[in-house]
Amino acid sequence: ESKVGKKTRLLAIGAASNALGTINDIERAVSLAHSVGALVFIDAVHYAAHAVIDVQRLDCDFLACSAYKFYGPHIGVLYGRHELLREIEIPKLRPSPDTAPERLETGTQNHEGIAGAAAAVDFLASLSPAKNGESRRARLKKTMGELHANGESLFAELWRGLSETRRVRVFGSPPGTHRTPTVSFVIDGLPAAEVASALAERGIFVSHGNFYAQTVAERLGYADEGLVRAGCACYTTQDEVARLVSAVRQLAS
Repeated sequence: ESKVGKKTRLLAIGAASNALGTINDIERAVSLAHSVGALVFIDAVHYAAHAVIDVQRLDCDFLACSAYKFYGPHIGVLYGRHELLREIEIPKLRPSPDTAPERLETGTQNHEGIAGAAAAVDFLASLSPAKNGESRRARLKKTMGELHANGESLFAELWRGLSETRRVRVFGSPPGTHRTPTVSFVIDGLPAAEVASALAERGIFVSHGNFYAQTVAERLGYADEGLVRAGCACYTTQDEVARLVSAVRQLAS
């Protein structure tokens, strides 16, 4: 709240941290910004994979995400209020359209990416079969609700297993808080890259580095060594969580 004042023109905020899993109180952030006449841009790249987004309810001015986070292709998605997309000053060629939203992305569109993004949404909706003519959005809400509950259960096991392992440090808020089923951790004395490589040899894929969340890695004291990141997807099983915990314990010992 102390960062928002009469000089604020734009508040850019992440909906959820791709490094720590934290879900921010974006509704309150939007309200604070709008109370001083500022616009709000929400980075929902990590959040979009774990919740159904309602830009009207959020009352945001801009929101961006990417379909690759929810099982689609590498294509970006930008929502913006139509009047802002129509009026905002952007560099553009004279022959390109003046209408919104086409004026923001000119030339031939990424049609294969657009089709792939739609297929990813259809895939998620298909995890909750339609009943009594339910809409795709209704099925998406049901799917996301069930995946959230399943992810919370799996994440609790993952957090407990890692946090109880000697030499392992886990970061972020614990299970039961407002978060996604994503965790970053380190094994004392082992660089993140070595941990990720050793897990890969055991058939377990994790990410390592700062995940473009450089400030998080710096504040945790791992700017150079990096962090190890694991998360629960729609296909993650209890057996896979147990395998990860077991493998980390082997490395830590």
